[in-house]
Amino acid sequence: MSTINHIQRPHRPGVSFSPREWGPTFTLTMVALTIAAGVVIAIAVHVVGLYALLAVPGAFLFVAAIIKPDLGLMAFIAITHTQLSNVLIKHYGLPSIAQPLAALLGIVIILRITIHGERPLNWGFAAPLLAFYVTALYLSLFAASDYPTALETFIGVVKDILGGVIVILLIQRAPSLRRALWSIILAAAFMSTISAFQYLTGTFNDAYGGFGGWVAEYADSIGRHRLTGPYSNPNAYAQVLVIAIPLALDRLWHERKTWLRLLATYALIVCTVTIFLTFSRGGFLNLLATLAVLFLQHRPRLFSLAVTLALAVGLLQFVPPTYFERISTLFQLTPAHSSVVTDPSFRGRLSENTAAWLMFRDHPLTGVGLGNYRLHYLDYSRRIGLDPRRKARSPASLYLEILAEQGIFGIITFTLLMFFVFRGIREAAQRFAASGMRDEANMCLALFAGLAGYMLAAVVKNSAYANMFWVLIGVALGASQVARAHLLNTRDSLATGE
Repeated sequence: MSTINHIQRPHRPGVSFSPREWGPTFTLTMVALTIAAGVVIAIAVHVVGLYALLAVPGAFLFVAAIIKPDLGLMAFIAITHTQLSNVLIKHYGLPSIAQPLAALLGIVIILRITIHGERPLNWGFAAPLLAFYVTALYLSLFAASDYPTALETFIGVVKDILGGVIVILLIQRAPSLRRALWSIILAAAFMSTISAFQYLTGTFNDAYGGFGGWVAEYADSIGRHRLTGPYSNPNAYAQVLVIAIPLALDRLWHERKTWLRLLATYALIVCTVTIFLTFSRGGFLNLLATLAVLFLQHRPRLFSLAVTLALAVGLLQFVPPTYFERISTLFQLTPAHSSVVTDPSFRGRLSENTAAWLMFRDHPLTGVGLGNYRLHYLDYSRRIGLDPRRKARSPASLYLEILAEQGIFGIITFTLLMFFVFRGIREAAQRFAASGMRDEANMCLALFAGLAGYMLAAVVKNSAYANMFWVLIGVALGASQVARAHLLNTRDSLATGE
C-alpha cells in the first residue's frame, strides 16, 4: 500500500469547467463578478478604511492556497523570512499579516484533511517531540518572579512554534520541500538586493519601504553603516542571510534548469556581499563554518568548485576597506589578548553572558523563568562591573539564555529537540538517496549546513526573531517525514513489482 495517497476527483460527464467552452457566458460572468467585487471593495474601504484593501490579496491567497497549498507555504516562509509583517506594522501602521496568514493556512490544512482526506505524514513523530518541548517551556513559568512577563514570553514562543507546525503540515511531498527551500533563497535574495543597492549607491536616507535598514557605528574615529535590512540588528540579519548561502551553492552545483542555476548564482552573490556589508564578525565566522559543514558533507565536482572559487575571488572586490580591520578585532578574544579586551561591544557581551551564567548558578534547575533575564540583569551587571550601560539587556548567546531562564531541564530539552532535528535531516538525505532522489538529498545536506551555521551563530546571538528559527525547524521536520514516505513508497513498489 502506498504511503502517500493521491486522491482524484471523479469526472462527471456533461459538466465542463473549461472557460473556452463557456464562451460568452464565461466572459459575462467574469465581468459581473469583477464589477461586484469592485463595488464591495469600494464600500468596504469607505466604511472600514484602507485596511479593507488587505482583504483583497488575502482572498486571492486563500483561494490559491486551497487549490495549491504550496503557494501558501511559499508566501508564509517568505513573509516570515523578510519580516514583512513587522515592516508593515512599523512603517505603515498596518495590522499584522503573519497571524491572519497562519490562521488562513490552518483553515486550508483542515479543509484539505476533511475534504480531500489528506492525512499528515508521520505526524506521530513531530507532535510528541514539540509537545514535550512546549511542556518544558510551560514548567519554567513557575520559576519566574515576574509571572506576567514569563507568560507573555511563553505565548510568543508558542505562536512561533505553531508557525513551524504549519510548515510541517504543508510539506507533504518532495516538490513542496523544494519550493520551501527556494522560498528561503528568494526571500534572502530580495532583502540582499535592496541592501546591497542601498550601500553601493549611498542612499541611506531612503528606507526602501522598510527593507533598507542600517545602523551607524563609530570605532577609532572610523564611521560605517552596518546594514540591518528589515531586522533591527546587523548580526541577526547576517545570521539569517547565511542560511541561504549553502542552499544557493547547492542549486548552483546541482540544479538542472539553467535559469534556476543562474538565479541561485545571483542569490549567492548578492547575499554574500550583504553579509560583508553588515560588518558582523559573528556573521563572518558563521559563514566560514557553514561552508565548512557543506564541503565536509558533499564535495562538489572540480568544475563546480572552480566556478565557486572564481565567484569568491570576484566577491572580494565588493568588500569594504574597513571590513578586515573589524574582523581583525576577533583576535582580542584569543588567550594571548584576553586581558586587553578594549572593544566595547565585546565587553558588553561578556557582561551579559557572565550574568547569564551567574543566574544559572544561582538557579541551576529551573533558571529565573522565561523572559525574566532582563529583569535581573542590572543587579548582576553591577556585581560584574564590565558594562557601563544602565538598562535591561538580553544575553548575547541563545544557549546561555536558555540556561539562565530555564536551567538544566530547559537546556536538556532544547538539546534533545535539536538532536532529533539534525538526525532527521541526515536521515532525510540518506532516504532520498536510497529512493533515487539525489537532488532532494543534496538539498537536505545544504539545509543541514545552513541550520548548523544558524545554531553556531546562536553561540553569540540570542533568541530574537525566533519565528525564523521555527520555520527552519518546520522545514527540517517536514523534509524528514517526506523522505521517509518516499522511501516506503519505493520499497512498496519494489515489493509489488510495479
